[in-house]
Amino acid sequence: MKTKLLTTAAVLAFSLSTGAQASLVARSGGMVYDTVNNITWASDANLFQTQAASNANLVSEIITANGGVIHDTPNYFDNGTYTLTTADFNTTTGVMTWWGAQAWANNLTLGGVTGWSLPSTPVEVYGYNVTSSPMGDLFYNQLGGAAWTDIATTHNANYNLFTNVQSYVYWSGSEYAPNPYHAWRFDTVSGYQDFNVKVSQYYAWAVRPGDVAAVPVPGAFWLFGSGLIALTGLKRRGSIG
Repeated sequence: MKTKLLTTAAVLAFSLSTGAQASLVARSGGMVYDTVNNITWASDANLFQTQAASNANLVSEIITANGGVIHDTPNYFDNGTYTLTTADFNTTTGVMTWWGAQAWANNLTLGGVTGWSLPSTPVEVYGYNVTSSPMGDLFYNQLGGAAWTDIATTHNANYNLFTNVQSYVYWSGSEYAPNPYHAWRFDTVSGYQDFNVKVSQYYAWAVRPGDVAAVPVPGAFWLFGSGLIALTGLKRRGSIG
């Protein structure tokens, strides 16, 4: 009996550990979950443009939802409160200023959930082969991109989990600390990470912490686990007796 219990436990442990090795997993509701970094991406890499194509009032709704402003670090362009205008958004291509991209992500609802944002740049490093940011890790490690190469040209099968991936530049949600009228960005044409002025217009790719579409572990599994513990306890008591 003890041998069977240990064997079953080993099989379960192996199943869980091998499952944890997965990288990107498609979720319903237009999302892709990264099991390694525990973040969820919008599967549409130009979602703002897709939304704008079906909602002529999208920009005005975004501006209103943000109270007409975006708060940032005081800089050359504002004193810490930037006033949004329609000029911050290009509904035809999907590019936006940094403030526009922030405003869009702040109030995005996707897959029935909120809490989306622009990907951050936690380590302020510029150059090629930088994987310390979510965009850099996605480009190089998850999608199989290569330095100096367009992601549309060089990628692995994970690339097909996404739509509308743009061969251009994407905003990071992080300001450039030494000069906050700049913000970080990532170039999917070459795999280069650097920063530029916030008034520039680039694409936005929404991300959210955690697995928003995670399926709870079935109760039967926990009952089974409790049964294992109980049986083990009985076996030990039997041995002691």
